[in-house]
Amino acid sequence: MIARARQPDDDPARHAIGLALPPTQGKLRIALTVAADGIARIEEPPALREAAAVLPYAMRTVATGLAELADHLGFTARVFGSLAWQHRTGEAYLSQGSDLDLLAAPPSTSAVSAWLSHLASLEARSPMRLDGEIEFRDGGAVNWRELAGGASSLLVKAPDGARLVPASAWAAAWA
Repeated sequence: MIARARQPDDDPARHAIGLALPPTQGKLRIALTVAADGIARIEEPPALREAAAVLPYAMRTVATGLAELADHLGFTARVFGSLAWQHRTGEAYLSQGSDLDLLAAPPSTSAVSAWLSHLASLEARSPMRLDGEIEFRDGGAVNWRELAGGASSLLVKAPDGARLVPASAWAAAWA
């Protein structure tokens, strides 16, 4: 199970979670809510370095390089989406067209800039589309392309919902 965005009709006293079935079982997405006492443990998303083991060689090489860069920049790159599900369950979630869904929480604005620059440069020659989010200290996250693309406002997703913020304010998240 994974945390998911709350829906308007979700009971606010319960936690919003989801389950994604593998493509062989219809690729369905199941939304649930659960009481706090129904949660046995909470784990971070899988580390990219560990999850990369289930990728085909060409993709694994890219993933390993990204994990090394993240280490150098002072954070652990993590994954969500198909790669995370396949790594955790052993079921086949990845396909030829799968994205590499990355979750990054760089510790500084300079690390964010270096990460974004590398992603933009690498994607042009990567065997898969690089997708994902940059996570802020307050728990909000923004798509890396939006942050790198020079938009005037950013869609920031947070546990309490999504909001638009001025792009000029993003650096304050690391202050």
